[in-house]
Amino acid sequence: MTTSSTRASVQTSAPTHAQYDATLRRGILDEALRRLRDGGPENLGLRPLAASQGTSTTAIYTMFGGKAGLLAAVGAEADRQLADELRGSLRHDSVEGDMRSLCRAYRRWALENEGLYGLVVGEPVRSPRGDMGGGPDDDDNVDPHWRGPLLEVVDALVDEGVFRTADVHETTTAIWASLHGVVSLELSVWRDSPSAEQYFETQLAAILRSWTVGGAGGGSSTGSDSGSGGAMSRTTVAG
Repeated sequence: MTTSSTRASVQTSAPTHAQYDATLRRGILDEALRRLRDGGPENLGLRPLAASQGTSTTAIYTMFGGKAGLLAAVGAEADRQLADELRGSLRHDSVEGDMRSLCRAYRRWALENEGLYGLVVGEPVRSPRGDMGGGPDDDDNVDPHWRGPLLEVVDALVDEGVFRTADVHETTTAIWASLHGVVSLELSVWRDSPSAEQYFETQLAAILRSWTVGGAGGGSSTGSDSGSGGAMSRTTVAG
């Protein structure tokens, strides 16, 4: 086969613009998700990614607006995956148990998806098309999907009097900040330490105790550490 015929064969085998459909878009997105689980965005090459799907980088620019748009779409998809993981961890046997299960699921997902974790909780990647990669419903003022399950559990803990009365959104943000801190330390400092899980459990106990009625964080409008709040304080470490 001549060089010209080989070139023609390659050109005709690549999808045309008319073939840039939802299936190809999904394939590119899924492969990008796979490649980014363990590595940062700087390691994602568009040319090999496109080649793995039998297409060219033109398809990525056409469907995602380039690398920034693709990363925005990956971040939006990873956000939904983390939200599903957190919601799936809720057993609903008790709100206290749900809180611990959710926090542990957050850590587990971050460890298993280190590269994606940065895209989910870091500064959102902006698509050159002006959205966040998730579709027309995106809004900079809307909380990420993964925050929903945490917000709901914190709201239930406050509503049941387990957590002291406080603004639910502010409480959720404070709890997440501590959770993110200990998870980030594990990813960057003590990932291979045999004590890493115990460090997390110790910090988790301290986080929950600080918000529990009568716990280390101070009193509440109830002025008592009895009842369900006291139970949370006593069982957090062991749970």
